[in-house]
Amino acid sequence: MSKKNKFDKVKSYSSDSDEMVRMIKILGGVILIFIIFYFVFAVINGDFSKKEEYKPAGIQNVEILAGTTFSRSDSEYYVLMYNFEGEEASKYSALYNLYINNIGRYKIYLVDLNNALNKNYVVEDAKKVNISDIASLKVVDGTIIKVSNNIGTSYKTGLENIEKELFDN
Repeated sequence: MSKKNKFDKVKSYSSDSDEMVRMIKILGGVILIFIIFYFVFAVINGDFSKKEEYKPAGIQNVEILAGTTFSRSDSEYYVLMYNFEGEEASKYSALYNLYINNIGRYKIYLVDLNNALNKNYVVEDAKKVNISDIASLKVVDGTIIKVSNNIGTSYKTGLENIEKELFDN
């Protein structure tokens, strides 16, 4: 064998522009596949059917701190106090919504007893509940206070008693 055969040059018939065109076609194909997957998953997940709804900006004034229980501007109102993350939170929330949507004679303010700013007002024993004034306010999870002229006039504890207070009066 001669040395000439070992070092024969391999002749290439492609040019740099041909390689560039192939690379652009491959890249375009990959991008096209990603776009198709996007649209398929968007249709499956319903992203195209969602319409943005206009919601007017408003100030949420239903949830208050326990420290403002007796200082609202209304002449008569209720303050419903419960742990928003407790076991019966959904039941208290349902009572609130049912009252507001059907009866709504008095405004109801909500107090989250799980909020760190409200922890000082919570006691475990229902016998220690006190609504005489803000300095001595003590409630249990699931308490409703009726306030008239910034004075606590009555209270009920427990889901059944709160339901009776709201719907039997």
